[in-house]
Amino acid sequence: MNNFSFPEEITKALIDMKINNFTDVQSQAIPLILEGKNVIALSQTGSGKTLAYALPLISKLIGKAKKPTKILIITPTKELSEQILGVSKKCARYTKIICTSLYGGSSFSEQERELKQGIHLIVACPGRLKDHIEKKTIDLSGVETLVLDEADQLMDMGFYPHLQFALEATNNRTQTLLFSATMNEEVKKLTEEFLVDSVTIDIESNKPKEVIEEIFCPISPELRYPFFKFLLKHKKIKSCLVFTKTKEEARTLNTYLLEDNYKSTILEGDMTTHQRKKSLNAFREKTINILVATDVASRGLDIPHVTHVINFNPPQSCDSYVHRIGRTARHDKGGMAITLYIPEELEEIESIKRELKVDIKPSKFKEFNYQMKIERRFLRTI
Repeated sequence: MNNFSFPEEITKALIDMKINNFTDVQSQAIPLILEGKNVIALSQTGSGKTLAYALPLISKLIGKAKKPTKILIITPTKELSEQILGVSKKCARYTKIICTSLYGGSSFSEQERELKQGIHLIVACPGRLKDHIEKKTIDLSGVETLVLDEADQLMDMGFYPHLQFALEATNNRTQTLLFSATMNEEVKKLTEEFLVDSVTIDIESNKPKEVIEEIFCPISPELRYPFFKFLLKHKKIKSCLVFTKTKEEARTLNTYLLEDNYKSTILEGDMTTHQRKKSLNAFREKTINILVATDVASRGLDIPHVTHVINFNPPQSCDSYVHRIGRTARHDKGGMAITLYIPEELEEIESIKRELKVDIKPSKFKEFNYQMKIERRFLRTI
């Protein structure tokens, strides 16, 4: 393990988490954050960005008062906020540091009561954070470090006005950290405006990890679902995250899978917080082995046992493709990403290959009957 001078409480937590070595982004970011530098860290999904800031920030919190809040982490989705909170609590296990999360769908009054008691570290989604700022139910005047996590997704989802609001509310801070898988134009604009005096770490951020095997499969529209079932059996898939373009497609695919007695569940944006937690927990705990999702699950979620990502439809952009397939091969384990596409989607595939500068040949399987007669229910394609 890198010889960072962590307090004893953090060292004990690392032993509990069975962390013996740090990833590249962690090795580079941790000393800079401990020194109080502003940091822009660009790194592939699955490279350990959360621990890269959680470990040094919690180390610096030890012994400090819980009022006012010292650390604010902003992240785009409820799932990510819960995941970051979980990592933070593991790091703080042997300390008296109090951490919480703020997001919509949970009781505002309960959050308000918790905030009044004092919180060292807050993980917040932009919308609910803005509500608390406007209603003066949160004190951010003492925030020392602001973290913008998954910054590319924050910008993609239109949260820039909310971020400006939060940046203004934390104008006494002495450190700003930005973590992202990619540096698009929107993120660049954000860094130029708010992180002028900063150190940049860039670890092959715009490419999929080399340990992911990528396969592109052309298929006719009516065979897409039968071919998907074939892949589940042929590849002996034990844990699979499946992405669709729309919520309606996700629901339809999940319904088909359940009708065919697969252990499947769904994750999409219209679900309640409770429903989304229930689905994610079932997948994490391996009660089910197929999670059908929209791009709400393509960023940041860390589920180490995912062996395969299947793009039931190709994503709309190269960035989305990189994020989606980054859900497998977590922590440098091997993984496979399979993308299905119909003739009308060929240009989307070619665009991804051009941007990634790869020449992945289309794959066909001799074991699959591409001339099969389709059941009536599949004539209406997903």
